[in-house]
Amino acid sequence: MHDSEKKGAIFLDRDGTLNPDPGYIDSPDNYELYPETVRALKNLSTTGLPFILVTNQSGIGRGLIEETALEAIHNKLDTLLNQHGLVLLGIYYCPHTPEEGCNCRKPSTGMFTQAADEQGVDLTSSYVIGDSVADVLAANAVGSKSILVKTGNGKRTEKEILNGKLSADFVGDNLSECAEYIVNFEAKR
Repeated sequence: MHDSEKKGAIFLDRDGTLNPDPGYIDSPDNYELYPETVRALKNLSTTGLPFILVTNQSGIGRGLIEETALEAIHNKLDTLLNQHGLVLLGIYYCPHTPEEGCNCRKPSTGMFTQAADEQGVDLTSSYVIGDSVADVLAANAVGSKSILVKTGNGKRTEKEILNGKLSADFVGDNLSECAEYIVNFEAKR
């Protein structure tokens, strides 16, 4: 596939972006989407860009979450989205703790480059929506548009932007505002 044939994707962080982040979610029973998530993703799906989940899950490396539980949580996420005709093209997660120094844990770019290779995605035509400094840094490192959502850790992350320590392409109060920005931006391309 030539680069000209590749198209972008919308990379989505999970905790604090699609769903509330109470700490380590260790069971599908404790996993719920934010009320506006489905509506926002439906709006985003009008761009024709696929959704890819990229999530740091150090709870696995810390022994707080079983990998089978994470799989069950992601199956529930798939089910919740599929009920509304929404699909994740891929789910990528980093099981490592920050101390392990892997190349997949955001802000490192391993999950993004792996997804781009496996899914035939052009990172420079992509968007990364997340609530943390790590999401914004990873987006900037791979040349994607960085979209900060102020849910989850987003308000704390916004302070880093306001202090000039970080730069994001767009900051939205919630996923719906971020979706609106991307839909409008894509319409002008």
